[in-house]
Amino acid sequence: MRKPVWSGLVLCALLGCTGPKSSTGAEESQPPPATTESPAEAPPPGEPKAPAAADSAPRALQVTASPAPKDDIILKSVELQGDTLVARVMHSGGCKPHTYELLWSGGFQKSAAGEPQAELVLAHEANGDSCEALLNRTASFDLGPLKQRWREQNKSEHGAVELRFAGSQLTGRYTF
Repeated sequence: MRKPVWSGLVLCALLGCTGPKSSTGAEESQPPPATTESPAEAPPPGEPKAPAAADSAPRALQVTASPAPKDDIILKSVELQGDTLVARVMHSGGCKPHTYELLWSGGFQKSAAGEPQAELVLAHEANGDSCEALLNRTASFDLGPLKQRWREQNKSEHGAVELRFAGSQLTGRYTF
């Protein structure tokens, strides 16, 4: 009698742990600021992999007087695809939807070589998610506001800006 009861409790506990994973479907049905993906979770055989962030509309870069990070996030890589910045990030969570914003003060600095630079902040909003799963996500951002500001200040259609990211050693060169 003990063995079936114990087995039933273990089975219920295991099924209960899978509950939050089913709620991630609701996260994807809401209009998220960036497409998310988790490389750790492979699709079933014969089923295509989820689309990359480039398949969804990127969020616009936000110009704000004092850009500051919110919740903890690790910027793993950045890639420029035309006017879109694709960032791969890692953070904890898994129980609530997370949002990402790319923030910029609106100003350009000069590097030691005299090249224009923009310091960007990737802000992560965890919405109070206290779950501890390690999540890998991809977020995409439209750099149009940065390009527009550069054009206004330099009176030229074409240019290049070195992108630096607060809290990270990663950089990118945005050419337009």
